[in-house]
Amino acid sequence: MAVTGAKVQVPCPWHSDAMAQLLDQHARGRLPHALLLSGPKGIGKLRLAESLAQTLLCEKPSAGLPCGHCQGCQLSTAGTHPDLYRLSPEEKSKTIKIDQVRKLVAFATRTAQYSGYRVAIISPAEALNRNAQNALLKTLEEPGTQTLLLLVSDQPTLLLPTIRSRCQQRILPLPVKEHALQWLQSQVGESAASLLDAAQGAPLRALALEQAEWFADRTRLLDTLVRVAEGRQSVAQASPVLAKHDPTEMASVIYGWLSRSLNQRFSGQQSADALLAPLLERLNKAVPPARLLRAAQRVLEGRRALLSGANPNKELLYEQWLLAVSYTHLRAHETRHDL
Repeated sequence: MAVTGAKVQVPCPWHSDAMAQLLDQHARGRLPHALLLSGPKGIGKLRLAESLAQTLLCEKPSAGLPCGHCQGCQLSTAGTHPDLYRLSPEEKSKTIKIDQVRKLVAFATRTAQYSGYRVAIISPAEALNRNAQNALLKTLEEPGTQTLLLLVSDQPTLLLPTIRSRCQQRILPLPVKEHALQWLQSQVGESAASLLDAAQGAPLRALALEQAEWFADRTRLLDTLVRVAEGRQSVAQASPVLAKHDPTEMASVIYGWLSRSLNQRFSGQQSADALLAPLLERLNKAVPPARLLRAAQRVLEGRRALLSGANPNKELLYEQWLLAVSYTHLRAHETRHDL
């Protein structure tokens, strides 16, 4: 009976060169024992890591990709390969804890059951809490023969310097816009440009946004922000509107709006999302550039706090962000300054 081909992971087209370089390192015996793949969220870093892991565990890789037919491919795609370990936050948790890392350490000390590589994928690596990171250090230094630790991170600066220094770092940038748009159009059709604009150029994030509640509601949400900036709506009225959505996700969204408003002011290049372009124009007319920059910084600070495990009151957090662009707050500040 013929073995059905497994659905193996393939890198995104813009990562084909990165994959080729990693496999060339492997062929020359120069693949590091710990590799940190970092870059913006939603560009396919985890997909690249999974594809590399499956290729290393494949018995007959072809053209730099896993064959999909051997036992190694069947097991790795099913999530049951004994030499492949995936480490991520447990359900309903934002962090990877020390007990989880201890299990990974035990995996790394075992002999490979298929006499090849042992691969562990840690994603997102910044979810490792401080104790978990410290527990991982010795394994990063001495992982054992033919062991590869793949750390995938959107926020590598949240990792301890001692973790980063023990990994070979590969920084993956946003793909070229034309390439990303072409790929995304093949997935979603005419809405590709608006989605990619909302995702700030990250194609996989753009693909996920197609199902996001906030994206369907984006004009109302941005209009709420603009009305606060223009002094036509109070912060107290606007905050509950935004608070219907997850602040960690909305932090990136609001930061993107503030950034694109600044870009629209200085470059004259309008947003690719025709629905948002006039709202962004109103925003940059209502708020001075320096104020927009400070507001963007405030939002980034809130996002970092959320990613570090903080659990603030959502409406209060949104109120802080709205105050940063509030017409009333800005006028009060200017009046105090004049006095």
